[in-house]
Amino acid sequence: MTVACPDCGAIQTVPPLQGRRVAVCHRCDHVLDRAAEPTLTVSLAWSVAVLLLLIPANTLPVMSAAVRGRVHEAHLVSGIAAVWGEGRPVLAMLLGAFILAFPFVWSGARTLVLAVLETEWRPSWLGRLFRYEQAIHLWAIPEVLIVAGFVIYMRTTEQVGGQVELGGWCVMAAGLITVLGRQMFTPHTVWRKIQPDRDPPAGEESMGCSTCDLVLPISMEGRPCPRCGRRLRVRKENSLSRTGALVLAGYLLFFPAYYFPMSYTVQPNGLRQRTIVEGVRELFQTGFWYLGVIVIVASILIPLGKLVGMTWLLVSAHRGDRTRLSLKTHVYRRIHSIGRWSYTDPLIVALTIPLLSFAGIVQVHADLAALPFVLVVAATMLAARSFDPRLLWDAAEGRAGPARAVVGEPAGVAA
Repeated sequence: MTVACPDCGAIQTVPPLQGRRVAVCHRCDHVLDRAAEPTLTVSLAWSVAVLLLLIPANTLPVMSAAVRGRVHEAHLVSGIAAVWGEGRPVLAMLLGAFILAFPFVWSGARTLVLAVLETEWRPSWLGRLFRYEQAIHLWAIPEVLIVAGFVIYMRTTEQVGGQVELGGWCVMAAGLITVLGRQMFTPHTVWRKIQPDRDPPAGEESMGCSTCDLVLPISMEGRPCPRCGRRLRVRKENSLSRTGALVLAGYLLFFPAYYFPMSYTVQPNGLRQRTIVEGVRELFQTGFWYLGVIVIVASILIPLGKLVGMTWLLVSAHRGDRTRLSLKTHVYRRIHSIGRWSYTDPLIVALTIPLLSFAGIVQVHADLAALPFVLVVAATMLAARSFDPRLLWDAAEGRAGPARAVVGEPAGVAA
C-alpha cells in the first residue's frame, strides 16, 4: 500500500507486514503500520468498556472524606458545579468539557466507528466521524483524572479519613483502558478499513491527506478527501502564523498562571493562598515529595517545555534550518501527545472543592490563576494541532512549497 507520512509528507510504499514488524517512515520514523495489532473486534470491546465505565464514573461519588464525623462525597460533576457556583463560569465550562463531554463524545464516536466496521456497511459519514474522533481523543482525559485523584487521595488520607468510592474505581478502570486502547492500533488501520489505500496516480503529481494519509492527485487540492471528508490542502493554511499567535498567547498567559494563586483555603485561623510553586513547596515540606514531583512535571515542566519546544519549531521552520530534522519531528510528536497531562493541577483544585469544604472547619476555593492556567494548556495544545511539521522538511530542503511526489519510496521496516 502507498501512504503519505503525516509528519514529514514523504509518500512511500508499505510492504505486507508479518510477525511483530512495524513500518516506519524512512525520513522521520513515524509509525505507519503495525503487523501485530489486535483485531478491531478486540478494540471495539475495549471501547465499549470505556463507554460503559464512564456512566458510573460520572454519576457515582469518586471519593469521600470525613472530618469530625461529617462525611463529604465528591462527584466529578460536583467539582464543576462548585467552580460555577464560585462565579467562574468559563473555567467551569472548560473543566466540564474535558471531564465530562469530551470523554463521552470520544468513546461514543470510537465505539460507533468500530461497530460499523464489523459489518459490511460503509456509510458516507463514517470517515468524517472517525476524523472527529481523532480530533477529540487528545482532549479526552480520563487517564489524567487518575493522576489528579492519586494526588488528592494521598493528601486527604494523611489529613482526614479519605477513601476511593465506586465512581473513583470506575474512573481508574476507564483511564487505564484508555491508555491501553490508544496503543492498540494505528489510526491507519481504521482508515484502511473505511476505504482502502490508493496507489499514486500514474504520471501525475501526488499529495497526501493530512488527516487520513490517503495519497491523491494534486489536482484534487481544495476538494473534500474521499475517505475522511476533510478539505484537501497540500499543507495546512497559515500554519506558522496561527501557531505563532497561539504560542504568543501561551506566553502572555504564563505569567498570571504562575504568579497568582491557583486556590485558597479558608480556615478558622485565617486564609491561605497557594500558587502552583507554593503548592509544590508545601508537598515537599510535608513529606509528599513524590506528589510534588508529579505536580512539577505536569504543571510546570510540560507547559513550559511545550512553549519552548513550539518556539524552536516555529523559528526552525521560518529560518529553513536544515539540522536535526528527525529530532524536531520527534519533539513535535511528544508535544502533540503530552499536552493533556498539564490539566492535573486544575483537576486537583476542582475535585478538592466539594471534597474538603466543611462549613465552619475548612473551605477550599479556586483562585485567579486557575483560568489562565487552563487557557495556557489549551493554547499550547491548539498550537501543536495547528502546526504543520511537514513545513520543517519543506523549508530545510530549500523549497518554497512542498514536494509533490510522483512515486512512493519504500518505508522502513523494523522488528
